[in-house]
Amino acid sequence: MEKIVIVISDCHLSAGRIYEGISNVHEDFHFDQEMCDFLEHYGKNTTHHVELFINGDFLDFLNVAIDGEFEELVSEDLAVKKLELIFAGHPEVMDALRFFVAGEHRSIIYLVGNHDADLFFPRVREEICRRWGADAPRIRVIADTDRVRYREVEIHHGNQFEAVHRLDFASPFRGRYLKLPWGSTYVLKIVNHLRWEREIIDKVRPVRAYVLIGMFLDTVFTTKFVFLSMYYFFKSRLETWTHVKSMFEILHQKLDFFQDLETDARRLLDADASIRVIVFGHTHQPVQRFYPDGTQYLNTGTWTQMINLDWRSLGRQFSLSHVYLAFDKDEKLVRSELRQWLGVSNPFRRM
Repeated sequence: MEKIVIVISDCHLSAGRIYEGISNVHEDFHFDQEMCDFLEHYGKNTTHHVELFINGDFLDFLNVAIDGEFEELVSEDLAVKKLELIFAGHPEVMDALRFFVAGEHRSIIYLVGNHDADLFFPRVREEICRRWGADAPRIRVIADTDRVRYREVEIHHGNQFEAVHRLDFASPFRGRYLKLPWGSTYVLKIVNHLRWEREIIDKVRPVRAYVLIGMFLDTVFTTKFVFLSMYYFFKSRLETWTHVKSMFEILHQKLDFFQDLETDARRLLDADASIRVIVFGHTHQPVQRFYPDGTQYLNTGTWTQMINLDWRSLGRQFSLSHVYLAFDKDEKLVRSELRQWLGVSNPFRRM
């Protein structure tokens, strides 16, 4: 092996377990020590190059409140302030990342996802590189494309396949403010406030199943959740004709009960015969699919708690999953698999 690429996504680090003097209900990442051990394990001195590929939503800017409020109008100054709070909330992880990239033959690539769209601001990208202590090309924060190609492997975060979460990479700003998709403003204005009543509200998949069950078992709260969601959705979508057009695409996609992006992955594989492996994140569901034509779809899953109501993977999950890719000296793919981090004594198991 000449090069190893370790792909993680959807860790959702925000302002820490304790924020502004109280327990932070908006912090989803609770595996700081495990992440430090993970980075140390893959960052040990070896003869090959190791690249950590952060496939979006590693830092969660949407879950960082400023003076108790979640601001929809995000300026560059506000984004930098939220970044500082995330670094302060997870100092051990940030130190581990700095030590990882400081090692010989180590690098980091960070691809933007829908929860870390603040990375579109140049000062945010520069500050990340500065705090992790390395200059390009050791650290690359990619904000001008939604995908990265390693010869036979193509990596996407996955949010661009959903109208509700789609970012505008060509024109990410409206004036001096960040242009957020509807899904992000929905998190800021509805979900984050309801989490004080039901902390699991954004951790259950699929949402439609959660609503159907909640109507019987948690009627009052679920009714409020549905009413506020519908009210805010139609209110915001009827503002302009562009929003009206996007409304129909969003409604159409949300009729898919078990949306997991596998159909989109299969479409990409069929469209380009030179791609052997597609890697996504975003769905929070670790997936490994092998197809008869020799191609493969992998989803990195998440390092946060999930409660799955899909009968195919029912229950509470802490997967700590990642994708392992190995290339030879000619950049030919020699191994691709989904792994679960188990700890220092038994680092992984194949999934």
